[in-house]
Amino acid sequence: MAQEKTKDKKSNKIPTFAEYERERMKNLAKEVRKAAQELKSSGQKIGKEVLDAPEKKIKEQGTLKTSWEVFKEAWEKTGKDFRKSVGYKMGESALQGLAPYCQNLWIGSLPGVVDGASGAIAKFFGASALNVARQRLAALCGFKSRMATIVLNDTHANAASSAIYKDILHKPRPYFKKNAPASLGGITSEIVSAKNTLLNQSVDCLSKVVIFGISSASLMAVNPLLAAGVLGVTVMTAEFGRYMNNIYRKFDSKMRSLSQKISKENSDSIKNTPLVQDTNRVEMEARQMENRLNKSSKIKQKIIYASSKANLKMKTIVNFGMEGLIIAAALADMLKTGDIGRFFLISAASWQMIDAGNKISELWAGMQAGTYRLIDASKKLITPKELERVTGKEKLTERDTKISVRNVSFAYPQIKDVTDMSLVEVMDREGEIKRGEDVFKDLSVEFDKGGLTAVVGTSGNGKSTLMSLIRHDYDIQSGQIFIGDKEIRELSDEELNAHIAFVEQKVHFFDQSIGYNLKYFKPDATDEELMQACEKAVFDQDIQKFKRGFSRKIGQDGSELSGGQCQRLALARVFLPDKPIVIMDEPTTGLDPSLSLKFMKSLKDMAQNKTVIMVTHNPTEIALADRVVVIEKGEVAADGKPIDLIKTSEFLRNVLTKDDIKNKNRLYQTSVNGINPMQEAATVLNEETNGKVLSDIERAEKRRLLEAHKRAYVGVRKKTIENQRRKEGKALPEKKQRQPLNPPSAIPSRGGAEI
Repeated sequence: MAQEKTKDKKSNKIPTFAEYERERMKNLAKEVRKAAQELKSSGQKIGKEVLDAPEKKIKEQGTLKTSWEVFKEAWEKTGKDFRKSVGYKMGESALQGLAPYCQNLWIGSLPGVVDGASGAIAKFFGASALNVARQRLAALCGFKSRMATIVLNDTHANAASSAIYKDILHKPRPYFKKNAPASLGGITSEIVSAKNTLLNQSVDCLSKVVIFGISSASLMAVNPLLAAGVLGVTVMTAEFGRYMNNIYRKFDSKMRSLSQKISKENSDSIKNTPLVQDTNRVEMEARQMENRLNKSSKIKQKIIYASSKANLKMKTIVNFGMEGLIIAAALADMLKTGDIGRFFLISAASWQMIDAGNKISELWAGMQAGTYRLIDASKKLITPKELERVTGKEKLTERDTKISVRNVSFAYPQIKDVTDMSLVEVMDREGEIKRGEDVFKDLSVEFDKGGLTAVVGTSGNGKSTLMSLIRHDYDIQSGQIFIGDKEIRELSDEELNAHIAFVEQKVHFFDQSIGYNLKYFKPDATDEELMQACEKAVFDQDIQKFKRGFSRKIGQDGSELSGGQCQRLALARVFLPDKPIVIMDEPTTGLDPSLSLKFMKSLKDMAQNKTVIMVTHNPTEIALADRVVVIEKGEVAADGKPIDLIKTSEFLRNVLTKDDIKNKNRLYQTSVNGINPMQEAATVLNEETNGKVLSDIERAEKRRLLEAHKRAYVGVRKKTIENQRRKEGKALPEKKQRQPLNPPSAIPSRGGAEI
């Protein structure tokens, strides 16, 4: 136990730059030695493949390649803005790089000016004018570059955001069950910010390379040894920047994950404000929120302090060493040549080279960090391996209405929420897909047009999962699902979406008008077509009540409508596109019984020439369905007409009785065809027979029925009396023989006598 603690403590210790470099060189030597041994044993030539062989992990993309891709993206998507920004920046850098030459000419002419030489005076004023012109042109280029960069950042951010949004919109549906839109928006901003930062740092780094190149050429011409020394220090500084990025990346990554976690926890507290208030824990919850933020801040401060301290140490050591070296070299050259201008050329070029080198090192370190941020943020938008599916390019026709599920086995993959993971440890896409318990094992069932099918069963037995698989939200583990004669993996998502209308339990709307939300499903729909769809969904009367009709705004996810209105608006969208297959999951949730019956009429009419499947727990919908498929424990437990399944299905017996089915069908017929006078009369009469004392209003209704439907009322009365006598065991009154209007005369006997 103690050894484990010691090991953990040792692994968390930050190595020094020297230790880091020593370890890096040691690992590099090990890799080369191992590669050489493998070469010796196999007889292969040393090549990149052999050197890379020991590395099992896939290496991340390098800074140069990432920067080039961002450059290329900016060039292609912003064009003129990118060229202007880079052009002005390079012009400014070139003019700044010429500063030592101008200073050399200007200061070198000073001894001659003191001596009164006319040539030296002309040289002095010429050098002064050249230097002023250089400074003004550099300032102008700098101004133009800054303005162009502002425009470039905006246009590049817009283009990059659009590309990311398009990628998100193409993600499979289950991806959004794990990643909320707010999280995806935050990741998009993070990626775009990282790209813009990397682009700006790359352009700045390129500009410093121009200055560094001019300064190096100047210094190399007069003092090659000093130039080599400055170059060595620049390389060491760049390596130090790499060390800092590699060491602190893990801390930065965990810091961002912690900040994200704290943000989610605090957002959860705000979201559950009613619960906090109900339990009188407002003060306590506020303190917890503050403590979380303080914890995050303290860790962040420690990381920044440690990083800044290390950078300060390195800069102090380098600057002290280089200052003495440059002054000594410049002074020695001046004493040797007697040219004060060369003193300033060497010192200015050296310091310009060091400054440019330091800036390059800092910018390169920033580019590396930016590359890591971009890679880490982009990883969070990777579609998990568990959600990758096989799709094809086959086409469906209107005749393809039959759905065949054949021997399907499926269990949900255990999907990690990559937005919650530490960025460095983001995900292993090479591992085996882990799954939960089996939902289906060798499930087979078929659906076709010609009747309304209700899929029923207890919760958690796979009804909604089956509908999701038919829509190809996941790849199944074994078996096949066909639409017509095409296996769903042969079809694209676009083809399936064009063929199947789907209504989920949780309906979604745009924060727009009713008309916008309807026309989104059929852009060329007329107001008449919209109203017809609303009539079928029993939403037409609501539209007529709204002052603005189809222009009525419904709020975010229909917040301005009632639950029943939202459901009916969602159902109206089913009737607009006229797709051959319609799948609904709990379609009448929130509807009152009378509206539900009217909607069922529209649904049954539609099911005559379409494949209509309805997942439901509603007994009325089950009773009115033309076919019921019972799914229990991942299998089809029963399949047939509701009235027939009462005898064989235990599930259906617990939901309905034979009389329930008859009564619900009677109510449905009444809702569709209106009230039968005989039934209305029977209701009033039975209430009176059972001892109910009728009110004045009910007696008036009885008289109305008697006058309006005399024959129906008399027939019901007779039937009631007959039923009552049967119950009491009394004989039924004999039916009287109807006497002919003109009775025949007596028939004489053969003998002529009267009978």
